[in-house]
Amino acid sequence: MQIDEFKSKVLSLQQDGVEFISLQGAYEHIKHDFVRTKKYAVLAFDDGYASLKEVLPWLDEQKLPCTLFINGKYLDGKSYRKNPKECYLTIDDLDTLYRLYPLITIASHGWDHTDATQMPLDEFKQNIVQNFESLKTYPRHIPFHAYTWGRHTSDTDAYLLSKKIIPVYIDGMKNYNDAKVIHRELL
Repeated sequence: MQIDEFKSKVLSLQQDGVEFISLQGAYEHIKHDFVRTKKYAVLAFDDGYASLKEVLPWLDEQKLPCTLFINGKYLDGKSYRKNPKECYLTIDDLDTLYRLYPLITIASHGWDHTDATQMPLDEFKQNIVQNFESLKTYPRHIPFHAYTWGRHTSDTDAYLLSKKIIPVYIDGMKNYNDAKVIHRELL
């Protein structure tokens, strides 16, 4: 999506009475089963694309919190996926973003954007540990993990919850009745 289109959508939602809140705020609301008196939304960006540097100043100007779901492997800025033109934030970029934009939080999207259902559980565990190790030095790192493509198993969920990591899904309406999870579409 182009930045102007993104800005337009955000402003349109605000005009419709939607309040943008942090991911942690949304989780607290859901955890405590609050009665909604207005509409809320959370801004979250997966993968850590370098193009985020173009929109973050505007989000900061608007005082809009956001969460970056980062793949730690990509923090070297290289492209590891099919499109060699994809650029990712680097470790230096994250350090700069932290200094400039206080409403940003960092969360996990796995070490290397691998589908949790396509790897043995031990490999998934290592993927999570490695990613959290790469991100834990950031003061606003939060214990949330957005599954790649929303794909998960009961074992991956159990592992995250055992580590006090909150799973975040985008899952095509499969798990909306589970009170333990937070769903990107519903925020």
